[in-house]
Amino acid sequence: MDSSLRRRTFLSACGLTALGQSGFLPGWARAVVEAAEENPPTVETVIFSDDLEPLVRAIEQVPAERALELAVSRLKEGTTSRQLLAAIFLAGIRNVNPQPPGFKLHCVFAVQAAHQLSLDVAPGDRLLPLLWALREFKNSQAEDARQGDFSLGPVRGELPSPERAWQELDEAMRAWDEPRADRAIAALARSRGAHEVMEGLWQYGARDYRNIGHKAIYLANAYRTLQVIGWRHAEPVLRSVILGLLDFKDKEVNGYTFASQEYQANVARVQEIGPQLPPDWTRAEGQRPATLEVLEILRSGEYSRAIGRSLELLQGGRVGAGAIWDAAHLAAGELMMRQPGIYGIHTVTSLNALRYAYDMAAGRQNRLLLLLQGLAWMGQFGTFMGRAQGGLGPQQITAVPAVDIPAASTEALRSIFETLAKDPSQAAAQAHAFASRGGDLNAFATLAKGLVVRKQSDAHHYKYSTAVFEDLALVSPEWRPHLLATSVYYLRGLSVPDDQPLQALRDLG
Repeated sequence: MDSSLRRRTFLSACGLTALGQSGFLPGWARAVVEAAEENPPTVETVIFSDDLEPLVRAIEQVPAERALELAVSRLKEGTTSRQLLAAIFLAGIRNVNPQPPGFKLHCVFAVQAAHQLSLDVAPGDRLLPLLWALREFKNSQAEDARQGDFSLGPVRGELPSPERAWQELDEAMRAWDEPRADRAIAALARSRGAHEVMEGLWQYGARDYRNIGHKAIYLANAYRTLQVIGWRHAEPVLRSVILGLLDFKDKEVNGYTFASQEYQANVARVQEIGPQLPPDWTRAEGQRPATLEVLEILRSGEYSRAIGRSLELLQGGRVGAGAIWDAAHLAAGELMMRQPGIYGIHTVTSLNALRYAYDMAAGRQNRLLLLLQGLAWMGQFGTFMGRAQGGLGPQQITAVPAVDIPAASTEALRSIFETLAKDPSQAAAQAHAFASRGGDLNAFATLAKGLVVRKQSDAHHYKYSTAVFEDLALVSPEWRPHLLATSVYYLRGLSVPDDQPLQALRDLG
């Protein structure tokens, strides 16, 4: 292929044909295009689909200070939001080490949240999450380069047959064997459909709490992003996820080794008790006494007992899984109230990932394991956070103090979002009062999400806000005021300054 034809093909794939041919592409952007064209990936690097590879490469090679401008130019010239979202996500998959599954890898974790928020905010703000995700990737790319410059390479070795791939994956995951698991997941991605593959993976995402739940978060958010950009991109994405799931092996992280967690005991419980549960144990309705009983046991730190009691309640037939999930979500929110910060944030986001996996899973054993792991993780978080500096505060999610708030909804919301940056506990009480009197929860969430995309300061604002408002719709109605109260501990207040670079580029769009 001659150079002029290669250039036209590259520009077309990036949505830049008109701009490139008309001569209005800025000189610096034209240089990025040419550099990407003249520097194809090496054989040591995984290659993405023909329609996205050039755009991914341009994102990788553009200087960080020019990345946002490049994105706006691409969008103006025909690149769709979904293409840009996919390219940002895949650039993270190729360039950021999934071990450990956290830290700089948030540029991948939070793409799904950025997409979700772009759908939920006002039309004038819908570009902001995409631009933020691109900037987050460039920051992570630079950090990864300083830490060893990871690149996801091609699969090495002979792949197992489709008939043997599941057994290979299971044996490799049990042995913490990365090369073997890499070949097995590649074989599955090539030979099995999305639902079958994910059904087999949920247990591995849920088995290991270490690194405060990021393994489940990665698997859930990767699948959610693939649902947006297309399952055809699954192989490299799942290979990165598997590497993340296999990190740590025997290492103690956040107070636990793999063996010291509740996973093996829960697997045994599922095998022994699962077949004895009534056919309708998964029903979603709540039951206040059962929820409060399980929550109180979790508060005591005896999470094995909380799991055992939950199974007894399910076996009895008068309580469904919805009541037990209510207890887990309340426990997560309460831990956030008792120790606001990075650990509290992840009680919510990791449980959200497990709940999403539960809602997606088809098999009864899978669903029961995910429910029990949700209880286990909340207990493990509580134990670990109680030992952390400062310990846990005395707050209880079921005892939020009563306060007065303005009668008008607009004034009440303004009061809450003016207060939360100065006094989160007071804002929590106001939010509880707002929801308890029948306030518009959609209006609350819409305001909160708009503030996040305009005023965020890190990836956790995206992850947390998306998770907590999704969970709000999942818990029984009587617990929504309590969960809304916990949301304020990592939202953005009205007085927080806007992210000026993103605002300026939004106006260009």
